Amino acid sequence: MRILVVTPSVTRTGGGVSEVARLASLGLSEREHHVQVATLADDFFEQDVWRWKQLPVRAHQRVGPKNFGFSPGLLLGLFNSRADLVHVHGVWMFHCAAVLAWSLITGGRYVVTPHGMLEKWIRRRSPLLKWIVSLLFHDCFLRRASCFQVLTEKEIEDVREVVESAPVRLIPNYVEVELTSSAPTRPAWWRPEFDQRDVYLYFGRIHEKKGCLELCHAWHQACAKSTEFRQRSVLVFCGWVDHLPSFEPLVAELQMELGNIHFAGPQYGSAKASTLSAATFFILPSKSEGLPMAILEAWAHAKPVLMTKECNLSAAFADRAAIQIEQDASSLSESLMSASLLTVQERVELSRNGQNFLRKHYSKASVIDQLTALYTEVVSAPGDARVDAGLDGHEIR
Repeated sequence: MRILVVTPSVTRTGGGVSEVARLASLGLSEREHHVQVATLADDFFEQDVWRWKQLPVRAHQRVGPKNFGFSPGLLLGLFNSRADLVHVHGVWMFHCAAVLAWSLITGGRYVVTPHGMLEKWIRRRSPLLKWIVSLLFHDCFLRRASCFQVLTEKEIEDVREVVESAPVRLIPNYVEVELTSSAPTRPAWWRPEFDQRDVYLYFGRIHEKKGCLELCHAWHQACAKSTEFRQRSVLVFCGWVDHLPSFEPLVAELQMELGNIHFAGPQYGSAKASTLSAATFFILPSKSEGLPMAILEAWAHAKPVLMTKECNLSAAFADRAAIQIEQDASSLSESLMSASLLTVQERVELSRNGQNFLRKHYSKASVIDQLTALYTEVVSAPGDARVDAGLDGHEIR
């Protein structure tokens, strides 16, 4: 089968979306599918494209505002692809309009992975721009999709609030990191004063929806309440700042006052692995997520995870594979201090449960099997029929 993967970025700028697209594309290519990738060029393309290994990746130039990603070259590339099926990662940008045009003219079919971008919190941001985009092409693009690959049960509701009776298939992400419990070296950002302390790690995009500011305020409250917590704990942020100008000044202010908070910037490749391995706890107080890859990677590195229910991995709470936290600073500060009181055995048990949860639900073989079955159903469906099945293959209309 000839599959064209269309994603706005294949580099670090795409965050978890580009990583999910990369892993799925590589896994599919191992099943003897002919996979090609169409994307938009950015400043890191030459540095990062090697991570897509043998896959042919074509980066097209943007014209106009970067955030919209208008690209005549991408549109032309779609018509030249001879694809049996297109898989679209992410929504709200020009690549969706390009795929819609390709489908309307050629009759070609496509699958859409929204990556949580149809969640209410996202839809409420920049409402005027989203209304214009929806009116011009986005509503039609969503309605015409042969199927939506959703990453969580919560996302089924999000999609169907936008497209009633939308065809959906629940297929999660997977991670390629080998399950591990240690790394041979400390990360470059490590400082001698971090030794013998609990390191609480936030890893990912520094954005309003991720709860980074609330975490900073919660950290300040916890340190004010407990001198012991302040002396034995460190909070480390790793990631890139995305439209949150108050973040770095706040971290600098807290570092001056408390001396136990550090912003290490983005971490990639071996630096990312060292960073995850160096953490004591992984924390994500997010307000909105699709399926956060960083948490799966934290579990793979045997790290106890603290996360909100908005991370859409609530089944992990029942399996005691993660600790549930709240978004507000006051509750969050209590959770931070409670985690610090866990015994060594309790921390090990939480880590082990996380790795077992990862093995059970997010294996590579299972994910690629489900994607292959979905593509086969979409391509072989008669006429304008659309696929709509759950994890067990039964209809969930």
